[in-house]
Amino acid sequence: MALDPEIFAPFEKPEGRRAVIDIHDILRDLIMSGRLPPGTVLSQVELSRVLGVSRTPVREALRRLQEGDLVSAEPNFRCRVLGFNPDEVEALYMKRILVESFGVAITALRMTQEQLAELESVIRALEGEESHNSFDIWLSLHRRYHHLITQNAGGPFAADIDVLERRSERYQSAYKGAHLPGWWMRGEVEHREIFDAISARDAGRAAELSAKHLARTALELLAALAPEHDSSGLRMSLQHAIGAARNLTDENGTQRTRRSAAR
Repeated sequence: MALDPEIFAPFEKPEGRRAVIDIHDILRDLIMSGRLPPGTVLSQVELSRVLGVSRTPVREALRRLQEGDLVSAEPNFRCRVLGFNPDEVEALYMKRILVESFGVAITALRMTQEQLAELESVIRALEGEESHNSFDIWLSLHRRYHHLITQNAGGPFAADIDVLERRSERYQSAYKGAHLPGWWMRGEVEHREIFDAISARDAGRAAELSAKHLARTALELLAALAPEHDSSGLRMSLQHAIGAARNLTDENGTQRTRRSAAR
């Protein structure tokens, strides 16, 4: 598949290491969003011409993308965008279920009123017509939502969760990018349920709902894109996260197990 130069917006052309970082980020975002679909050939020569830079920073940016398993190296200074890998999707969401649900639990106990107000504002925007009509807008808001529900887990920990979320977006784009009617509806109900649990400072409930939300998303992705894939690892990850969530305590040391089990 040939490269479409029209997808590249003009950008300021920095020098040195900054150029490598900027080119890497541009290409990564295009791959993650699906605008550079699997199979697209990325030629160093053509990218240098389109971006208006030398081949040196392009070559280094492509090397970084290869290390991130987004492109494969080919002869003659070319790379190719990698396709869908169900094993990678399952592994990615197994990590997210375990790590993000814990981050949600911590954040639920530390959430300020200002943070809650911003979270609710993002949820309302996700439910709005503009978001429903533009997958790019939905994706940006959805990224913000998942950042906000884990933001108080600590800078490095929350940053790792953000990385996993961005990696997930590539597969969300492949599945939801076709704008299937009503694809957002179930997620909106789950977003609200998680918000209600966080508002109540119920860390265990919020963690459990978060784990179920991520597992449901992953299972739908795999069912749509790789229906024959064995998702047993994903289900085990969910069971482990639910068990941990139901043994969490609130800020006063009171166990929430009975409340979670009763719902």
